[in-house]
Amino acid sequence: MDKGPAVELDGVTFSYVRGSPILRDVSLKIERGELLFVIGPNGGGKSTLLKIFVGALKPEKGVVKLFGVDIRRFRDWWMVGYLPQNAATLFERMALSVEELLSAVRVKGRGMGLEDVVRLVGVDEPGELLPKRVVDLSSGLLQKVMLAMSLVNRPRLLLLDEPTVYMDQRGVGTFMQILRRIMNEWEVTTVIATHDVSAISTFATRVLCINREALYDGSIEELLTSEQLCDIYGFHVYALRHGHVWSGQ
Repeated sequence: MDKGPAVELDGVTFSYVRGSPILRDVSLKIERGELLFVIGPNGGGKSTLLKIFVGALKPEKGVVKLFGVDIRRFRDWWMVGYLPQNAATLFERMALSVEELLSAVRVKGRGMGLEDVVRLVGVDEPGELLPKRVVDLSSGLLQKVMLAMSLVNRPRLLLLDEPTVYMDQRGVGTFMQILRRIMNEWEVTTVIATHDVSAISTFATRVLCINREALYDGSIEELLTSEQLCDIYGFHVYALRHGHVWSGQ
């Protein structure tokens, strides 16, 4: 496989409604092993961008490549782990056990042991969790199971859409520690989409800001000024580097 970037977009435009693009002329490269945060307001196109990365949506214009291969010819989907926004709601009414759910997405011969992947996401007693029904899990525990689903095949590219939705600031810190360990051990490229600037401001390095267009691509330090965030979110934002953000007039 080509030694190109993990993800490459060139002039990508996508519309749910003809003539009203949710993404317009987006170009970027995500190098292998990189951690990228995608931020922006609700409805700005973050989730749409990740769905384009996994081939769930086809752009009307532009080129998408994964690991140097045009996405239309890409076949090694075990290399991509994807946690959709509100993924837990897709499974919360299923009568499946956690073991059955993880087994259904695990690629034979490539995937991790189920207890290993559950332990990896911070579950202390994986043997007790696996037989439990998904419908009986708390929202926080279910989110961990969803994260385990995205990791079970040891992906090379990890795409997480609002993964910290049920976490407080302490939980976000624990999550980032887990993620950093995975990135170091697996050399996995990771993209995290979030609307919560405060949740990631102490962890981010490179940040891509999306509001229908790519408005900013660079370091978090340069981004955290009220003028730039105002342009992205459409209202005035006061940001502090230690991880708290307030909106005001």
